[in-house]
Amino acid sequence: MKGGLKKILPICVLSFFLSSAMAINAIDSANKALFYKAIGENQTDKSPSGAIDYAAKVDALSQVLLGAEYVGGSVGEGENGVYDKDPLIRFDVFDCTTYVETILAGAMSASTDEFKENLMRLRYKEGNVSFVSRNHFPSLDWLPNNQDKLVDITSSVAGGAVSMAKTIIDKTAWYQHIGDDVIHCDVASSSDCLTLLTRLQGEGDAFDPEPAFLSYIPLTDLFLGEAKRTNQALLDRIPSGSVINMVRPDWPIKQWIGTNMNVSHQGIAIRKNGTLFLRHASVVHKKVLDENFVDYFSGYSASSTLKGFNVQSLKH
Repeated sequence: MKGGLKKILPICVLSFFLSSAMAINAIDSANKALFYKAIGENQTDKSPSGAIDYAAKVDALSQVLLGAEYVGGSVGEGENGVYDKDPLIRFDVFDCTTYVETILAGAMSASTDEFKENLMRLRYKEGNVSFVSRNHFPSLDWLPNNQDKLVDITSSVAGGAVSMAKTIIDKTAWYQHIGDDVIHCDVASSSDCLTLLTRLQGEGDAFDPEPAFLSYIPLTDLFLGEAKRTNQALLDRIPSGSVINMVRPDWPIKQWIGTNMNVSHQGIAIRKNGTLFLRHASVVHKKVLDENFVDYFSGYSASSTLKGFNVQSLKH
């Protein structure tokens, strides 16, 4: 099942289906040391008003991890987890969401202890570390559950009306589609594995289908008219350091994962020498990199299911 998903739907937010056990290695240790050092070095950066310069801090922290390998589903609940025992924190590999979470948690923190706490608060509802309370779905879980830390600035960036994505998230059906690769065992050869997988799939019975909404700026507002002229004024309103969520309204992937979705990818907007870039863990390029913001979105045709993007900023 996972292999089929990977070939058919190479999209970042499906990566929680692609988890695999991997040893923490030297790259992880080296990146962790550099990242923690950057937290310490940038905690006192302030704007002229005296406030912490979050944009500069996000830029500095995210630069440290440029070039890190893209691997979907590389984190879990650690050795004490009931189902997914992948490492709770790692720095050697990322998917789009774990990269964004890591950078935001670092920007919110003045110490390594604060970082770990903030990362758990971002990744899990109310910081409760468990597979069931993980913020799996961006438009239903990750964004709504983090509105005490983030603010949706999509409408102000748009400079006017925005569009609204809507779908129904069916977690019960999603849980039924989870396979044994999430729990790292083989149901065909282990009755204990089958019991654990059945238990995990049964966790979905506690959920009812829920509507999920997310505002977004249509790509037709970024690329204007038949000539697709770039709307520079709109680009200029996107703050460096903000979170970009790629929106596919009611994305029809139910046949593969049990439910439709609204968001397929996440990244961070970074402005360098006046030019806006998307810094993200790319499933296409298999690493964390910078891509010109305009070039990235211009690659999508009018018939694509990707219709626009949502913008969130850290609360100061």
